[in-house]
Amino acid sequence: MWRSAVSKASLLVVMLSLCVGVPVVNAENGVVVLNWTSPTTSDLYSVFMVSADDGWAVGSGGTIVRWNGTEWSNYTSPTSSWLFSLNVSADDGWAVGDFGTIIRWNGVSWSTVASPTTKTLSSVFMVSVNDGWAVGLYGTIIRWNGATWYNYTSPTTAHLYSVFMVSANIGWAVGWDGTIIRWNGATWSNYTSPTTKRLSSVFMVSTNVGWAVGSDGTIIRWNGTTWSNYTSPTTKLLTSVYLLNASQGWAVGWDIGSGGTIIRWNGATWSNYTSPTTEYLLSVFVVNSNDAWAVGVGGTIIRWTGTEWVPEFPTAILMPVLISLTLVAVILAKTASKKRRKPLLPSKT
Repeated sequence: MWRSAVSKASLLVVMLSLCVGVPVVNAENGVVVLNWTSPTTSDLYSVFMVSADDGWAVGSGGTIVRWNGTEWSNYTSPTSSWLFSLNVSADDGWAVGDFGTIIRWNGVSWSTVASPTTKTLSSVFMVSVNDGWAVGLYGTIIRWNGATWYNYTSPTTAHLYSVFMVSANIGWAVGWDGTIIRWNGATWSNYTSPTTKRLSSVFMVSTNVGWAVGSDGTIIRWNGTTWSNYTSPTTKLLTSVYLLNASQGWAVGWDIGSGGTIIRWNGATWSNYTSPTTEYLLSVFVVNSNDAWAVGVGGTIIRWTGTEWVPEFPTAILMPVLISLTLVAVILAKTASKKRRKPLLPSKT
């Protein structure tokens, strides 16, 4: 009776956990609910993984969270400004945001760095420790030379939302109204765009292969010569794109009323993929074929396991659920225990 009750309790925990999306694994004497939680309910705008065991995400109010291979935890931030993008290595990294905010990682802590602009910075990309770029609103472009950030001449006044450098001499930035600009090692210049839709994110697989995504499900592709429109499986806003290689990649986004959007590239077509969350997704990063992360509104963190995307709940949401599940299991177990100890009544003769 006791083992039967424990099994029933464990089964109930599993069923309820699956209903709310809490990951579970079987244990010899019951069930273990995995401690996959988001440490924040702040909106997360950018995620960047140094390795499978080391990663960062930043967001509203200067929020910084870090992945250590086991869990995400809050990290001390030197700013309360909203942070929209980061680019990090093990001992050197940058994040940018509201009103020209720039912060730097030195392998030990994050600290603020002097900025040459008060314009909001949307994206940052480091070519090397001594060479980096950030772009932002009103066509803002700034450059890092290893010592200071300084303003760089921009060919546009359109808002720029994403920058990606293939090398020190080749780079792209995209933005409002389909804006595309190109770096040739000497200057940034406007480049012909196949769309007037807002472009939110650009990712270059190589010099000759690249993608950009944006509003209304817009997807455009670079073939080494021109950018052209590509068939999209969605009409929802796409906010971020990341390619592992020419034949594997993901893009995420959102839509009012239907929440998180995920699409997948298989080398031939983009197709819709089921999202485990109704929250808006704002950034995606691919570590390898079996490991990828996406973050979004309300502290949302989801992970690709190689077979599915799994949500990581904010602790504030997850803990009451786990407590409730635990209480149910305990009550069932105690009830079974009482029944087991109850003496048998003598039979009437």
